[in-house]
Amino acid sequence: MDNLESVFDSFPNLETERFLLREIQPSDAEAVFACFNDDEVTRFYDQPTFTAMEQAEKLILHMRQGFRDRRSIRWGITRKEDNWLLGTCGYNSWNRYARKTGVGYELAQPYWRQGVMTEVLTAVLTFGYQRMNLNRVEALVMPGNVGSEKVLVKLGFQCEGLLRQYAYFKDSFCDLQMFALLRQDWSKALARPPFVS
Repeated sequence: MDNLESVFDSFPNLETERFLLREIQPSDAEAVFACFNDDEVTRFYDQPTFTAMEQAEKLILHMRQGFRDRRSIRWGITRKEDNWLLGTCGYNSWNRYARKTGVGYELAQPYWRQGVMTEVLTAVLTFGYQRMNLNRVEALVMPGNVGSEKVLVKLGFQCEGLLRQYAYFKDSFCDLQMFALLRQDWSKALARPPFVS
């Protein structure tokens, strides 16, 4: 793609077998609050557990502004049958010159262990490599977040090591594991049989 900025001309909706990935809306505040009001969801997240709807509204504005500022894309993961938001997933810190970015995601607890994030991330990664011309996608994972690690490994990410006291979450320094998926490895993965969740 010659003009990478065209990715931000209009929000890129994506579709998987079960889900529609679309721009998160102010009307999603109730669903966002329900997701982030769960200590298990925020356990390995850099956000505190939400206690007020205003926190959800502020997060939605932040995600939407990231797209308008052409620095990030955060999709709302919604069910096809009723457009209800289950979580979000997207790219942040896009380095156009180095053709790399970070990926982040969260999912409401009732939808865990159903292959949701594997299905969604497959679509998001395909968009990244095809439309954004990415060469490298990184994911930072707190040690102990086994569910996230399993999803990443299933999709071909490799753990490259531990970054000691790399981040400051919830009033303390914390280690993060660096996972990464290179374009060449993604291309190889596409030649294999489909992933089974």
